[in-house]
Amino acid sequence: MLSLLLVPTLAQAEDSIRLVVGGVEVQTDVAPVIEGGRTLVPLRVVAESLGFEVTWDGLSQTATLVRGDTTIMLTVDRPDALVNGNLITLDVPPTIRFDRMLVPVRFAAEQIGLDVAWDEATRTVVITPTGSAAPSVAIDPEALRLLQQVREERSYRITGGFTTAVDAGIATLTTDVSIEGYLGGPDESLIYTTVQVAGVEQTVGVAVYQGQVWSKYEAGAWTARPLGVTLQSGLMIDPTALAYLRVEDLKGASFSLSQRAYEGTEMRVLTMDVDVAALAELLGEQAFQMDNGSLEVNYWFNADNSPHHMDFHLTAVPSGSDAGTVTLTGTLYWEPWDQAIPFPAEIVGQ
Repeated sequence: MLSLLLVPTLAQAEDSIRLVVGGVEVQTDVAPVIEGGRTLVPLRVVAESLGFEVTWDGLSQTATLVRGDTTIMLTVDRPDALVNGNLITLDVPPTIRFDRMLVPVRFAAEQIGLDVAWDEATRTVVITPTGSAAPSVAIDPEALRLLQQVREERSYRITGGFTTAVDAGIATLTTDVSIEGYLGGPDESLIYTTVQVAGVEQTVGVAVYQGQVWSKYEAGAWTARPLGVTLQSGLMIDPTALAYLRVEDLKGASFSLSQRAYEGTEMRVLTMDVDVAALAELLGEQAFQMDNGSLEVNYWFNADNSPHHMDFHLTAVPSGSDAGTVTLTGTLYWEPWDQAIPFPAEIVGQ
């Protein structure tokens, strides 16, 4: 799996080593190095760009990587690593350079599912997913950090809405949806959704509180069900699900970063493009057979990288001669919320 040519130490000092992961050149504040005939790469940027969640214990100087069923633990200066409870011997122990952990690339190749090659002409370490261990998507680490910032913004109010249109050829059915909610993470939220269709309006409330999902339809009472057995509404009904996307949800997605002006203010924008195959994967149980489809989401960030708003456009063409085009277009705004979520008294037991 590994084919690296050794490079003289003098050349290493003269030219920095580039790092390309999954076809994306990764910019790191600490470049890969060659020590003792082994190439060491920055652990966090490689792992995060390939879908691992990385945590760091400064006291023990141990990094923990988690993706799906795989858990890897590495400790600075230890010649072995713990992979799903099994000890694996390393060629070179992890080391610290400029406050960053560097690990031998051979270990990354064997344990994280990578193919590693060395391009002598450009002094580039090229790391690509290979086999069944390959991650669902490779993401620029900076884009990944912004996406995680959306998920980790612990408490905020979200407002906005979207329009769903079903064009069957002879007629178009349009549904307008407005949303007001409070998100304290996937385990605590309160969302009110008002739906207007064919002159009829209805408001539905959904809350997640202390392991239960509560729902209320118009004049009805709030009723609760256990969180584990409750079907989630999903993207087609509740686009706030876009705030909780994980890397493993994004098979086939592509990402780009740009700077754009919004109401006279320069903002950073993370754009996610999803093709028809990836869209079917993302919709999951809501998916239907599609001849074509796409989803574009633009996440807009303030100067401190906190999320400001997102706009999205989804198009789907169901299979079948009589099928029409389904579109979903809208915008949702984030607002920091430093108060308790205003759950109704029926939910909190007051």
